[in-house]
Amino acid sequence: KLGCIELPGTDPGGCRAIPEDTPPTKQTLKLHKGLQKAESALLTQACTGKIGLAKFLYGRSVPGVTTATCPCEAGQETPQHMALYCLYKAGRRHYLHTGQRRTYPQMIGTNEGARHFVQWMMFSGRLEQFSLAKRLLYNSE
Repeated sequence: KLGCIELPGTDPGGCRAIPEDTPPTKQTLKLHKGLQKAESALLTQACTGKIGLAKFLYGRSVPGVTTATCPCEAGQETPQHMALYCLYKAGRRHYLHTGQRRTYPQMIGTNEGARHFVQWMMFSGRLEQFSLAKRLLYNSE
């Protein structure tokens, strides 16, 4: 709509976006509608921060992970950092927006945003644990 003001925490249509790390509610569960099991798992891990990226792995003292910092060195490696700030992912970031820029809560807190976000994360190359799911779901290497 023309003249529509987008408020923080809302999607482009003005609907409330679900904040990060929210306990499951009916609205939260709607985010997973239409997602395959692996996509839903990735979304859950991203929303809770318990995902195979440096910040979480370093915090859990995983052998071989010596820092929480992203390889781009611009911040801690988290899903939010990758989607908004990672210098190495800047060239792929336009795939997240699908014609309109979104805030991180809009990416993970709306059904449309979540669908794009999980696919983008699977193709990020940073989550090897989803490589088989990516190959099966998207016929991709």
